[in-house]
Amino acid sequence: MWTRILARADRWQRRHPAVAFPYAVLRKYDDDEAGRDAALIAYYGFLSVFPLLLLGVAVVSRALVGDAELRQRVVDAIVPATLRSTVDDALAALPTSTLPFTVGLIGLLFSASGVVYSVDRAVNHIAAVPRWARVNVVVRLARALVTVAILLAGVVAVGVLTVAVAALPGLPMTGRVLGALGTCLVAFAVLLACSKMLLDRPAPLRSLWPAAVVGAVAVTAMLNVGAVLLTVLVTGAGPVYGGFATVAGIFTLLTLISRVLVYAAEAAAVHHARLWPRSLDPSLPTEADARALLLLCREQAPAAVRIEAVRIDAVRIDAPPRPADAARNQPRHEPGEPVQPRPAPRRAGRGGSAET
Repeated sequence: MWTRILARADRWQRRHPAVAFPYAVLRKYDDDEAGRDAALIAYYGFLSVFPLLLLGVAVVSRALVGDAELRQRVVDAIVPATLRSTVDDALAALPTSTLPFTVGLIGLLFSASGVVYSVDRAVNHIAAVPRWARVNVVVRLARALVTVAILLAGVVAVGVLTVAVAALPGLPMTGRVLGALGTCLVAFAVLLACSKMLLDRPAPLRSLWPAAVVGAVAVTAMLNVGAVLLTVLVTGAGPVYGGFATVAGIFTLLTLISRVLVYAAEAAAVHHARLWPRSLDPSLPTEADARALLLLCREQAPAAVRIEAVRIDAVRIDAPPRPADAARNQPRHEPGEPVQPRPAPRRAGRGGSAET
């Protein structure tokens, strides 16, 4: 009975893309073990968020050193209220002279690159980029630093945009909507640029922008309701975590946003590779199941397999056999066994008949 119910449900979901596509995304999320990637992004994001905020505040403080009021408004728009005192103390500890300050900024860049490395691995794993086709460690490091700079530019842009919209007179509700739209556009541009840079294979923008839209909406929602939600989480976690309630609340928000981003990337990969419909019954796989398995195998294939495949494909079928191959094709004889003489070739006589 359960077999018939499963087969009927399988046939039904294959005929309805509105059900088949989300199920294919869940299957690929499970096949890729993407929950581990989301957890790594949340963990390294938690370790990178403070250096990134401190880096942004340091840049804004140097750029707006002549306008203390505007500087404070931009900093308040960038840094959450729960972290402002910590960021201010860390900023006061930074050196003021140019060379030590520059060295400190470079150190913060490296400290904030951990989340970029985890996103790099997740993006290429989800896109099934073969390991031998990925860039080397030097290019990856340079790319991570550029990506951190892009993230920093996005953080500062969101803060400046928030301050600019708040300064518009007579727009209490409309200004909030405009600020949210501007934040969403900035997040969309940052996510699209980062995904284009971190992916180790060419990808058209039409395959990347849907995931960037979903991620931008999620980031905008977190920035707008994150402060309220963080207060609720800290209040609820206080009796359990005590002084670590703020840490637990921030980590919870980062876990939520990382899972949304990973699911959006999985949906983009499923749509790009046409990995749906997937089968509910493992004994009756679909073509999408075969393609998904092939992508996993191609990603895990080492470079030696690739080189051997290229060498085999390059051999001409009509090429004459090499001497080593000819000797290998000779019939083998056991020790002591008499060797049978090979028959002489036959040639045609004058009348067309064959003679020896």
